[in-house]
Amino acid sequence: MRVKTHQDGQLLVAAVRRAAAAHNLTWEAMVPDAFTIDLRAEAAEEQAYLAMAGEKQRLRAHICTTYGISIRELASLAMP
Repeated sequence: MRVKTHQDGQLLVAAVRRAAAAHNLTWEAMVPDAFTIDLRAEAAEEQAYLAMAGEKQRLRAHICTTYGISIRELASLAMP
């Protein structure tokens, strides 16, 4: 079971990275520079952000379930 859990985690991390890259593209389309905002790109940016948030949630849930920790415990691991 451990190998599948590791593979599942790798797939979830890859999905988060893909979603973050897609969000980055839509963000840059909406805010191409510090002086410009293209509101025509707002809907695509919001959709990409929500997709990224969903992938992050799936990864967090996997980590918490796999290691039997709460989201607070997971967050505290990221801090020094």
